Amino acid sequence: MFSALLGAAKRLTWLALLGSVAVNVLSAEPPAIAAQAVLTEDDFLVEIPRVKGPTHMDQTPAQTPASVTIIDRQTIQASTALGVIDLFRLVPGFQTYFVDGSRMGTTYHALGDEYPRRLEVKVDGRSVYESLFSAVDWSVIGVTLDDIEYVEIVRGANASADGSNAFLASINIVTRSPLVDSGWMMNSQLGSDNIRNANLAYTGALGPVNHRTTLSFRSNQGFDDSFDLGQPVSADDSSENFSATFRGLWTPNASDSFEFQAGISDSNLGIGEREYFPRNVRYKYQYINWSRLMVSGGELQMLLYHNDMDLTDETMPLLLSDALGIPDTSPSWPLPGLPDKLVIDDTDRFESERWDVELRAILNPLDNLRAVTGVAVRYDRVQGQELFDRPESLSETSHRVYTNLELTQSDRLVLNGGLVLEKKDSADSYFSYRVAGNYQLYPEHTLRVAFNRSFRSPTLLESQQEQLVRYNENIILDASVISDGEINNERLRSIEVGYLGYLLDRKLSFDMRLFREQLTDVINERRSGYPDFDNFVNIRDNTDTFNVNGFEIQTQYRPNDRFLLRTHYSYSDIDGETIHTSPPELEIRELGIHSLKHGAGFLVSYGFDRGITLSSMASYRSATKHYRGSNVGSHTRIDLKASRRWTIINSNIDLSLLVQNVGEPYREFYNYNQFDTQYVLGLKVSMP
Repeated sequence: MFSALLGAAKRLTWLALLGSVAVNVLSAEPPAIAAQAVLTEDDFLVEIPRVKGPTHMDQTPAQTPASVTIIDRQTIQASTALGVIDLFRLVPGFQTYFVDGSRMGTTYHALGDEYPRRLEVKVDGRSVYESLFSAVDWSVIGVTLDDIEYVEIVRGANASADGSNAFLASINIVTRSPLVDSGWMMNSQLGSDNIRNANLAYTGALGPVNHRTTLSFRSNQGFDDSFDLGQPVSADDSSENFSATFRGLWTPNASDSFEFQAGISDSNLGIGEREYFPRNVRYKYQYINWSRLMVSGGELQMLLYHNDMDLTDETMPLLLSDALGIPDTSPSWPLPGLPDKLVIDDTDRFESERWDVELRAILNPLDNLRAVTGVAVRYDRVQGQELFDRPESLSETSHRVYTNLELTQSDRLVLNGGLVLEKKDSADSYFSYRVAGNYQLYPEHTLRVAFNRSFRSPTLLESQQEQLVRYNENIILDASVISDGEINNERLRSIEVGYLGYLLDRKLSFDMRLFREQLTDVINERRSGYPDFDNFVNIRDNTDTFNVNGFEIQTQYRPNDRFLLRTHYSYSDIDGETIHTSPPELEIRELGIHSLKHGAGFLVSYGFDRGITLSSMASYRSATKHYRGSNVGSHTRIDLKASRRWTIINSNIDLSLLVQNVGEPYREFYNYNQFDTQYVLGLKVSMP
């Protein structure tokens, strides 16, 4: 039934889109309809949010083919967030958690594990998704809350704009322009669990180049020691990170602008599950964005960036005799005639590198038609003996060509269509697409219907992992994970109905989304027999099939510059299964227990006289079982924040007190990760 409905709707939508384009091209007199005809007179009198994430075109939320959440500067300042990851507690449908004190994760709808995938994350258009772990390492991206201008979250598949990894959603973190501020900014925070954060930023000019240069340091001691299944857990999961970033902007003429970015970071983390080991992560990036405004009103852009991560794990060296608990002189020694041997070294080193170049054109071929078309080439390289069972590196080159169209059919109807063709080395090419129609029911109230068909290709880790412990070239002692040689792309079909409405002269907004997502060939691990010491191995393969049905709503009420209220609620239900054990003993398990069915939250903030601001942020999570984690009960977390600002000789001084999780402790991901009440005192000084 769903397949027939989806097929018919796709055909009708494409016919309507193509027919409308043909009519306008062949008309003797093109209709005099502005590209943004859905705007009303009030749009010129109030500030209208603009988004680019769904299509790379500058659009209003009423024109976009997807649901979008914008976390702007005022919201960030009012929030009780300590880091970037905390901001996603404000977004419906997102699960945000700490795997341990050093590792953070966020995901949308799908199974949230220790390395959440299927979510594209970018900083100013630069992808920070790593092929080495098939996930984002939030500890190394080098962005603090003071650096962010706004965050744009596309809730729904966005492959037609951002490629296959935007399988379920995409995030773009936009940092502050060097043209916004000037002078020095110093920010420090001291708090519970040995929280020690400090930022130093300078915004100024180096000749014709405006720049913002930042230094930051963050540390905490992680979770306290706890118990799991009656056994003590000594949590050595502290983290310490130093980063430095530079963002420069040069505009040699009225048409061209060049943006340069570079950054480095060094992190020392304690990671693990019940048992912890030190990890050092060194990360660096370089980024160039050239933009040219054309006389026709269009724009050309070229983005080039390079990411490089070098990671070292310090592990306990292990002799085979210690692993087996018997000496090599014992009659039970399983390798007669072969001596004892060190099978696990004291260090493991991994590398991940990416080069990416993208050329994009934003065009206005007709009065009522806008288009974005682009081509991109990406080179990924990974290396790690432990993960890939080879000393040499592995690499792949991928190509992407995409087009997004926005057709203003009338003063009430806007149609969007997006198509992307992707191709990787030694793999077949594949198409992903999205079609959507936005209809203005009446002024300030828009209904949207959207269809997606997306593919997600395996990362290098997913397609090439071969995690083995060897005695020598011929004897494998233990096989942990091996990728199936015929692993396929993941597939997604989705349909959504959305509503966007404004009331009270746009002071109050509603954004609702009803969706159904069908995922097939989802990559996970199945157990299978293997001729090693424990006689089984995990095979990474296309093991999961599931549907996600749900509903989301977010509201915002901002009557003036002093008061802000944001609320959200989401319901999602996973119905599916995974192949847990391969034949001959086939075992299939249900995935519904991993559903985060209910999520809700709010942020309220009010600015009083004399520079005093009070804020509260709450988030509710229903009971769930984290995938590869623990069962965690439902909980409501409430945070409080009070701040006071003084202005002295053109300088601003902000003093704040933040209390996270007022009330009883709750569990994060694992049962032994107990999040207690945290107190953080902050001081920020801004000088011209």
